[in-house]
Amino acid sequence: MRSTLIAFGLMIAGSMAACTSQNAITENRESPRPELTMADVIPAKKTLTAAEKQRQKKALDTDAKRFKTRKAASAYYVLQAKRTFNEQKLDSASQFFGRAWLMDSTNNEVYWGYGLVYGQQKAYDKALFALYHALEKEQHNPRLITDLATSHLGRFYAESNPEDLVQSRKLLESAVRYSPDAADAYYKLAISYYYLQEYGKAWSYLHKSISKDKGIADAAFIAALLEKQQDPAGKYR
Repeated sequence: MRSTLIAFGLMIAGSMAACTSQNAITENRESPRPELTMADVIPAKKTLTAAEKQRQKKALDTDAKRFKTRKAASAYYVLQAKRTFNEQKLDSASQFFGRAWLMDSTNNEVYWGYGLVYGQQKAYDKALFALYHALEKEQHNPRLITDLATSHLGRFYAESNPEDLVQSRKLLESAVRYSPDAADAYYKLAISYYYLQEYGKAWSYLHKSISKDKGIADAAFIAALLEKQQDPAGKYR
């Protein structure tokens, strides 16, 4: 999702001008969670007719017997969902996550997975709702925190709400505390600080990300940053 975010983000770089002042951008307020319900985010939770419920129960009972337990069946469908997600087959991934949820609604990877699917679909409110739900059980998971921050960045690019930008920064700073070698989190911190117009910090985090993963740098982002401020380290000109 990183390249998509950067490419789209650079297209609206001028959106920062829409903010009335730097104070408005950096004001430390959390972006509220979307006002949704679980039924809005989990399609398998929709209301069924009596006949549909009967067919669903039969299918679930068959799966439970096949996999010995419903939790095992749910884990299997999550694996299939991840495979199809990585193949960019988002509809199939969503269907597999739905089957996983029906087998075990406590499987936290289902909510995390739905968050990633919705993020790819640019349905950021749904992505954030699902990811915040997943975060309740894994509050110190740096990858999950980074994915949550990524969706806030995505929603910022789409809606230019500075609260999303501030929240992404806070989440990413938390992620690197839990995982000091997380190149992706450092890189996204660089992007966050770029849009917060704190270019020195953007350069600092960019260099940290590159020190962890030399291949992570994006030429378009570096060029945009150079337009705002020369690289203090002199690595890029």
